[in-house]
Amino acid sequence: MTEENFEDLLNESFAAEAGVAMGQKVTATVVSIGAEYIFLDLGTRSEGMVVREELELNGELTVKVGDSLEVVTSVSKDGAIMCATRLGQSSMERSDDTAAMMAQLRDAFEAGLTVEGKVKETNKGGFNVDIFGVRAFCPISQIDLAYCDKPDEHVGHTYEFLITRLESDARNVVVSRRALLQKAADVAKEKAWETLQVGQVMDGIVSSLKPYGAFVKLGDVEGLLHVSEISHSRLKHPEEILATGQPVRVQIKDLDSEKKKVSLSLKSLLADPWDEFAATTASGSIFNGTVAKIADFGAFVEIADGIQGLVHVSQMKTGAHVSNPRTVVSVGQQVEVRVLEIDPQSRRVSLAMVDREAEAEQENADAFRATQSQKASSSASSMGTFGDLLGKSLGGRK
Repeated sequence: MTEENFEDLLNESFAAEAGVAMGQKVTATVVSIGAEYIFLDLGTRSEGMVVREELELNGELTVKVGDSLEVVTSVSKDGAIMCATRLGQSSMERSDDTAAMMAQLRDAFEAGLTVEGKVKETNKGGFNVDIFGVRAFCPISQIDLAYCDKPDEHVGHTYEFLITRLESDARNVVVSRRALLQKAADVAKEKAWETLQVGQVMDGIVSSLKPYGAFVKLGDVEGLLHVSEISHSRLKHPEEILATGQPVRVQIKDLDSEKKKVSLSLKSLLADPWDEFAATTASGSIFNGTVAKIADFGAFVEIADGIQGLVHVSQMKTGAHVSNPRTVVSVGQQVEVRVLEIDPQSRRVSLAMVDREAEAEQENADAFRATQSQKASSSASSMGTFGDLLGKSLGGRK
């Protein structure tokens, strides 16, 4: 008996004592984490080991002590059971025998393990993928999480795939990369959720714009920045301020862990326009504003970003009764208004419409009265006092 055969028999005896067969799919529990291997409790007398790299994503470990995971036993070595979570260079042996390769692929398919494959070329509807000499097909919708509009960019790359369909004659092997990416994204998202807090300020990227708001990518999670939380001023659409791909700094306003929804605010990080307005604006100040909303009792006019005031119906037209504000103004109309009163605590501004025509008439009337008064005063001065007039009258009788 050769030394190699003796070692194989010895390993087989270890496996038999451990109570587990090679190639068997088992549920294991992480008991410790080393620099190169992760050690597992397989529910047997022997300890399981898996290469640490198999459980890393972008250089970060995806499991912790106490986590459960599915593995396949691959070989017994020195009393320990070597396990795998995927079939790759380290766990698959390339063979010129198609039947042997298909047997390994079937093991991976039945165990739910991933396999390594190289994208060779594009074809109608997807890609031809080489998995250790066996040709597989990956639908274009299954190559990535996002829509694939540039298929050629994937050609030549080696990825991990999940076998979704396998026929015994090797004529139909279908694989998916999307499922693995989605699983990894879900794991990363769960980890990210553990770090999120209401009030937290984060840097993100605008991923898409909708009429009701903007979606912002915050690493592995995505949040909604509602249109009302973008600016202190009223916006019709987020695109007035934001663009897809734009970096933004936002604050977490609310977290719904059950629905996995993140509500964001950009407005909360901006200076409050009321502070400056209240400090620099006095009664009597005149503004050119825009009618933002009309109610039965008056019109709301935006006179600065984030600052709206009310023009009461009684302050819309000088010297005239207005019963319906819509007969005087319309939404979007530019108007000139005067500040009557500011209440910083309730954040209310009372306004009056500036009627230039009425003011001009009033100025003309005031000027006319002033002129008449001046003439009367001048006439009285030229005639002298009453004593002068009486003296002149008596002197004329002598």
